[in-house]
Amino acid sequence: MDDTEPTDTDDRHTDAGTLVIKDKVAQRVAVRAALDTPGVAPHAAGMDKLTGRSLPRAQVFLSADRVRAHLDLAVTWPHSLPGVGAAVQRNVAEALHNGVGMTVDGVDVAIEAIVTEASTPARTLQ
Repeated sequence: MDDTEPTDTDDRHTDAGTLVIKDKVAQRVAVRAALDTPGVAPHAAGMDKLTGRSLPRAQVFLSADRVRAHLDLAVTWPHSLPGVGAAVQRNVAEALHNGVGMTVDGVDVAIEAIVTEASTPARTLQ
């Protein structure tokens, strides 16, 4: 046999495998991008504190290398609601595209609460 011909055991011909992005990873990327947007605040009130349904909250819908996201947000007063919504759409789309490597079909934003700076919990650095 010629030494230049590949064989079944030749290491040069390996399958690179696949990359699987889990829903939770894409959700966390979307939430982090939303929180990094000026005017978006973490918020939990009433039963949400007990159930862990705090804002921002994200749902992602993955299909192959495509993603669509829906975010529920709290916005601080007196930020422009349309302005913050549009900025969140841009930031989340960019984060999902650049950070996760997916084609973003859309980012839907629902503003669930308007909060004052005083009502947002203080963030602690760890």
